[in-house]
Amino acid sequence: MTPRRPAAVVCGLAVLAALMAGCDAPASEAGPPTRAGSLSVFEAELFYQTVGVGEPVVVVHGGPGLDHSYLRPWFGPLAETHQVVFYDQRGLGASRAVVNASSLSMERYLTDIDRIREQVAQREKITLLAHSWGAIPALLYAMERPERLTALILVAPVEPGSRFRERTGENQLARRDSADVAAIDSIRGTPEFAAREAEAISQVFFHVFRGTFADAGVADSLLRLSLHQRTASQGQLVASLLMAPLQGLDFWDRLGEIEIPVLIVHGARDPIPTEMVEAMHEALPDSRLIRVDGSGHFPFIEKPALFWDGVRAFLRQRARAGP
Repeated sequence: MTPRRPAAVVCGLAVLAALMAGCDAPASEAGPPTRAGSLSVFEAELFYQTVGVGEPVVVVHGGPGLDHSYLRPWFGPLAETHQVVFYDQRGLGASRAVVNASSLSMERYLTDIDRIREQVAQREKITLLAHSWGAIPALLYAMERPERLTALILVAPVEPGSRFRERTGENQLARRDSADVAAIDSIRGTPEFAAREAEAISQVFFHVFRGTFADAGVADSLLRLSLHQRTASQGQLVASLLMAPLQGLDFWDRLGEIEIPVLIVHGARDPIPTEMVEAMHEALPDSRLIRVDGSGHFPFIEKPALFWDGVRAFLRQRARAGP
């Protein structure tokens, strides 16, 4: 690590999870102001919701095949200082879309981010915050449309290739709890799962996610999943259509093209190997790496105070630096 791109190691105690509700209510009564709507973008109606005021941060959720609902309850601290822009990727959550290979392509995903930038954030340049698999469209957007970004925040990013695939798989197997495996098998045998009911699919994802926490007890206490029925019904199909043309995708060698500032936040006990995010940090010309001890794949849930301290410090630094 060079001094120009330091890696910070942080540790400490988790604090509260901020739950937000209400729409366009006064901040004094119901927290930061919110608004919601939809955009028409090539065979899709994209649902979005904004929370807070200030410079926008557009959030790219993970998956593929999830929606933004698993992130929404945990981003209250960011909405205190910024406008947080959530959206559901096409064909998922409250975002309707034609479900075919033409509509569900990575190029459409990048265009969707552009429309959110133009019509919701209403900025020439934005900051993207991406979680997990959301790092893939976020990094591709940074490579293809660098003039439209001020900064990029990657939280528990997946690998942009396959160099660490075997190690990641081994870590996932090692972290898999037999009780979670049994619970998943049991749910899969129910008529509710066969009917792709939202509650059943949400419970499967709960047990999958539980194994990525540093402390499964934190997941038991805090993690509540309530996926949209559309996500439950067609998330698997959306993911397969989107990912089929991307098999073998590897853009490690292109990371050096991304010259904007990048923050990488990695839970030290994430099944994704620390060596992978360190390699990503080294490949990006202007990056900072924060390792959150005592956290896994969801540092904003397990160590929210430390997570948001690091994110807000990065955003303040970018604001001082200017466009």
